[in-house]
Amino acid sequence: MKDLLLVFTILVATFSLGHGQRYITAMGIRMGTDMGITLQQRILSHTTIEGIFTTSAVTNISTGTVLLQLHNPLIRKSLNFYIGGGFHNRWIHVDEKSQLALRGITGIAGAELTIGRINLAWDFKPTYHLNVAENEYETETAISLRYVLVKKSNRRKKKEGIFSNEKRTKNKRNRLRERKRKQRRKNSKSRETKQRTS
Repeated sequence: MKDLLLVFTILVATFSLGHGQRYITAMGIRMGTDMGITLQQRILSHTTIEGIFTTSAVTNISTGTVLLQLHNPLIRKSLNFYIGGGFHNRWIHVDEKSQLALRGITGIAGAELTIGRINLAWDFKPTYHLNVAENEYETETAISLRYVLVKKSNRRKKKEGIFSNEKRTKNKRNRLRERKRKQRRKNSKSRETKQRTS
């Protein structure tokens, strides 16, 4: 368990240097061992909080999970690799009157692709139950299909680009003016020299 926590810490430190994803809020369905809903909310430029609720009519198990995730672009910002962790609470419905609650920690690692308003993700999610003596460790893989409710704005980048172009134009004009001044000085010295010789 200590080795897993060490690896997780190293990976989190590495990917905390990444860049943000292309959305602010995305919500959709999660399809894996159980079916459910997923909500991703960006809180920092490269950090999201994900809430997951899944349930199964076959196993009578419902699970709620909250995860903090760090994103890093693979090729471009639309394709991200992410890693994170959080906590879960699982309810096992024994019968109509009683249920068993399992609580523990959850890790996650996955990749996501965002095209327009569509966000598609695959993840591997290990869970460790803290309040049971056996079968405390489980793993799950799932695919999530989300709709981007709030997209990331590019206005700031566009403004920076405009200001950057204006700055380059201004610098170019200054260089041209400096060249003209040097040329005038050179011509003035040349005339003075000719006058002296004559």
